[in-house]
Amino acid sequence: MRGAARAESQQQGWAVNDTADVVIIGGGIQGLSLAYHLALRGATDVCLLEKDTLGAGSSGRSAAIIGHGFPNEHCLPLVQLSYAAFMRFQEELGFDPGYEPIGCLLMGGTEGAPALRQRHALLKELGVDSQLLDPAAISELTPGLYLDDIEVGLYSASEGCLEPHSIMMAYAHQARRLGARILEGVEVTGLEIKGSRVAGVRTSSGPIATPCVVNAAGFRAQTVAAWAGMDLPITNVKRHIFCTGPVATYTGPIPFTYEVELPWYMRREGPGLLIGMGNAETREEDPKVDWSFLDEVIDHSLYRAPALIDAGIQSGWAGLRPITPDDDPILGPAPHLAGFFNDCGWGGHGIMHAPAGGQILAEWIIDGEATCVDTRHFRAERFRSPRSWKL
Repeated sequence: MRGAARAESQQQGWAVNDTADVVIIGGGIQGLSLAYHLALRGATDVCLLEKDTLGAGSSGRSAAIIGHGFPNEHCLPLVQLSYAAFMRFQEELGFDPGYEPIGCLLMGGTEGAPALRQRHALLKELGVDSQLLDPAAISELTPGLYLDDIEVGLYSASEGCLEPHSIMMAYAHQARRLGARILEGVEVTGLEIKGSRVAGVRTSSGPIATPCVVNAAGFRAQTVAAWAGMDLPITNVKRHIFCTGPVATYTGPIPFTYEVELPWYMRREGPGLLIGMGNAETREEDPKVDWSFLDEVIDHSLYRAPALIDAGIQSGWAGLRPITPDDDPILGPAPHLAGFFNDCGWGGHGIMHAPAGGQILAEWIIDGEATCVDTRHFRAERFRSPRSWKL
């Protein structure tokens, strides 16, 4: 296909430095998973382009949890597929994904409790192990909490946290071994379009002719989609994470403890704790820690976990969650532009769903449809009529 792509681009009159069968925009965990799954299926003429370094965006700033209680109902098949893939990850890719089954505990008050009860019933139907807990049982798992306004907890002992860097490097290593090109420090600046199909991408290192482009650009996905004439309803929300020193009440193991209404969460991290909380919508592309927000995090942390009174903040960072109106990702081909695919809007769950996302898009690109799970809900058309998108 390299020759065909080169000949077509030359007919358009723009210079060609390179060609590829597939160009992936974005070197986060979703883009790397796709590069690996494409190469695994034999599509070795794949070129992934990352503006900065691999994992420099949201993937490298995550709390890195996988649990069946987090995503919306439509995403449950994705987390089931991904959970199974992570359990065999080291055998298949030769890298340890750093999985620790510390347990996941979601807790909710008046607003959050009904959804947690519904999720428990659904998980029970699917045969996924989980328990509904009263405040007394919650306190046994995570001591030192204020629970007077908490009604119920949803707990799974077999779930836990992952190591995003190891997973990304595994995908990158194996994709390269299978023939894919992964280039860092190369910024994509636009698309080349011929008629109603993609013909290439413009980059800071020159153009690349390609019949297939995947938007896996994370919090930059709106910009990439706009080049294809799509106005994707993605909002980037900043989330802060702070790490503490040792806390006497939490020297032993505790589950990932997540208050669904805010959200607010904490888990063990080394000798101390990792505490996270979301805050404002932002247009930042390189999110910096807003240290003034630390006061708000501390206020709620001391309200929910008074035992943190002696905790000292050691470090902090901020990341971006690209969120859609229904909190589900946008996956699949553009209805109006042949060869353009979206793999974005993961809302902070990109690591949890990395194996599923890569497999789904690889099936779409190679086979013409995704069959591993039902993906009809994830198409961009659920938000806009295809006629509203114009080149």
